[in-house]
Amino acid sequence: MRQMKVSLLIILLLAMTFSAHGKSITICSYEWPPHHGTELQDEGYTADIIRAIFEPQGYTVTKTFLPWARAQLYAQEGKNCDAITEIYFNQERLKHYWFGAPYSVHEVYVIGLKSHSVEDYRSLRDLTGYTFGHNRGGSLSEEFDAADYLHKQEADGYRNGIELLLKKRIDFFISARSVAFYEAAKLGQRDKIRAVGEPLERQYVHMAFSRKNPANLLRLQDYNTGLFLLLKSGKYAEIMKKHGLE
Repeated sequence: MRQMKVSLLIILLLAMTFSAHGKSITICSYEWPPHHGTELQDEGYTADIIRAIFEPQGYTVTKTFLPWARAQLYAQEGKNCDAITEIYFNQERLKHYWFGAPYSVHEVYVIGLKSHSVEDYRSLRDLTGYTFGHNRGGSLSEEFDAADYLHKQEADGYRNGIELLLKKRIDFFISARSVAFYEAAKLGQRDKIRAVGEPLERQYVHMAFSRKNPANLLRLQDYNTGLFLLLKSGKYAEIMKKHGLE
């Protein structure tokens, strides 16, 4: 009981301090078109959703685009940013972050060339002997992450992964289908690739807050409240329609 009272007092003091100094949130993110990126309209639907969640609640939102590994590191430390966007949940990450409710979902596939002889598979073990590319520092599928029997090669981002695939430096690339198709289209090679088989996983997309800063519990609460109101008002659907993702 005493511990609960102390915890409630800390939260109350944080809330008072938070309010007195004005609300702000600093976000680390990374280029992940067609969902988020500096080349997209208004930086993509993710940026629009984040702004629509926080700004009506009086927040000043500061966002920085970084390489994926550095964005994760900074968000974990809680020094250069309070939170990270476009992140999938897994148990390891739960050690570092408080996860907000998901705001989107991605279907993760094995991506291959249309010219490749493999058109389908029953399990990843059927694909033993092939080389799989994956984004450095990423975690897209628990099954793929655990598949130590596969030969894996890291890529420096999704575009690099698709380039390696097109050059046949790898046999397959693990990616959210929407991202792979977008990057291939940017290279003028969309007609050369396909999603192989069924989705490896449907990954829910979250905003996650560093556990190193207790004030992030208040930001997390405001995030979840703001997302609920966004969905309830119909504004979420308007944002997705604006970006061609109804």
